[in-house]
Amino acid sequence: MSVWKQDLYFWQLVHHYVTERGFRLLYEKNKEVWLEDENSKPKRIIRIARRDFDWQNQLRKDVTETVKRAELLRKQLKQKKIAGENIYISMYPPVDSWDDLTRPFYLGKKQQTMMKMVLIPSGLEEKRSVTSGELSKDLIPAFPIYEDIDMAEVVIGRLKREVRQHTKKKEEEERSFFLYGKPIATYVLLIMIAVMFYIIEQNGGSTHVLTLIEFGAKYNPAILDGEWWRFFSSMFLHIGFIHLFMNSLALFYLGGAVERMYGTSRFVLIYFIAGLIGSISSFAFNEQVAAGASGAIFGLFGALLYFGTAQPKLFFRTMGMNVLVILGINLVFGFVMPMIDNGAHIGGLVGGFLAAALVQLPKEKGRPRQIFYLLGTIILALSLFWLGHIKEDQQMSSLLSLQLAQEYMQEGRFDEAYPLIEAVLEEENDNAEAYFLMAYLEYEFGQYEKARESLLKTVELRPSFHEAHYNLALTHSRLGNTEEAIASLEEAIALAPEEEDYQALYDDIMTD
Repeated sequence: MSVWKQDLYFWQLVHHYVTERGFRLLYEKNKEVWLEDENSKPKRIIRIARRDFDWQNQLRKDVTETVKRAELLRKQLKQKKIAGENIYISMYPPVDSWDDLTRPFYLGKKQQTMMKMVLIPSGLEEKRSVTSGELSKDLIPAFPIYEDIDMAEVVIGRLKREVRQHTKKKEEEERSFFLYGKPIATYVLLIMIAVMFYIIEQNGGSTHVLTLIEFGAKYNPAILDGEWWRFFSSMFLHIGFIHLFMNSLALFYLGGAVERMYGTSRFVLIYFIAGLIGSISSFAFNEQVAAGASGAIFGLFGALLYFGTAQPKLFFRTMGMNVLVILGINLVFGFVMPMIDNGAHIGGLVGGFLAAALVQLPKEKGRPRQIFYLLGTIILALSLFWLGHIKEDQQMSSLLSLQLAQEYMQEGRFDEAYPLIEAVLEEENDNAEAYFLMAYLEYEFGQYEKARESLLKTVELRPSFHEAHYNLALTHSRLGNTEEAIASLEEAIALAPEEEDYQALYDDIMTD
């Protein structure tokens, strides 16, 4: 058989797998191609090579190298297993014996990569192969035979162009998923978040709870009083620079990716729906003051997960595993760290998925499904809001009440701090921190005897509370109980010998 007939058959076979059977072209060079069947499980790889071998050792060496390359490809494609075929189109088979090469070749610690060899020698009309008949029928279809070399060369040229055009078109279609829009809204959001952080820092500080509440943080009692706008305003506030930096970094990368995929208008809807669901979820499950874009950012993860359900092959071939790993780490971190608002994160994640399914990817059609996801989003939001309302008696935790009371006291707003501490003590008569703060207020109000009683209760509940012993010494001193003051100071110094104020007061009392 002439060499050009073998070349023609090579391109006919490649053209068949790429254009008719939908295989993805992974590699093409020097009459060798690697193809991937994205629909097969385990992943199927086909290597087609136009090669001539005189001796079986030449063929054996190439087979061995091919299996090694297939194993590397398996790792690159992040597949657990690969089952493939190594097809040779040759003028003649090796002159010496090569029967042992007809067995499957395995590689990997658990033999995850398997390659079968198929050698097509002269006599293509009979479609002879070294493998089983069933495999041959699958791998080696019949193609038109040309006896005219000029016509064959024309056909080869056409087949090459069509294979390359088909591959290029498919690559452009895939790239179009990631280049639909420009991250305009992402940059606007980043600027707005940065501006709000600057404003808060200039008006009390972003770690100051009262300032956060004043500027629109999620504060459950205020929401119960009708300030629903806090569900949105809290998305633009951050608690401290690290919080701002981490969320801004995540928004820059995730927001840019999602906005390019979905377009600006869809991105804005996804972001704010996810942020709303995240805020309502925080309202339902977290009693603390909360702020940040985390819920909306997790919603962007949800949008990427929806893309994974709509385009699973492309998702896992590009960003899929990275997205899942990063998302998993963030969720685990949220459960491990007690101060992280995991309710907002998970709510935003679910909200982002539903919002993405609602707006859908560009060029995606499915209006009946959109109605389903719209209803799901509304039901989820209302259910979480209702749950937050029925937990009304838990909306003001003791921790939050004491934190607010401390900040009121730092600003000299003692009358506003008092009812917060009093409410905690009515619910928890074993809260040492509450008794300590109450004693401070009573001391400021001139109620020294009450302050003494509150401090005695404090050190009874927490004997290691050295600040309470020190304040108790001050109170005893004010009441004229010198011996009791000295005893409390000795206890405070023993617990915290590095505190110079304790020793100074002790020296003053001893010299009087």
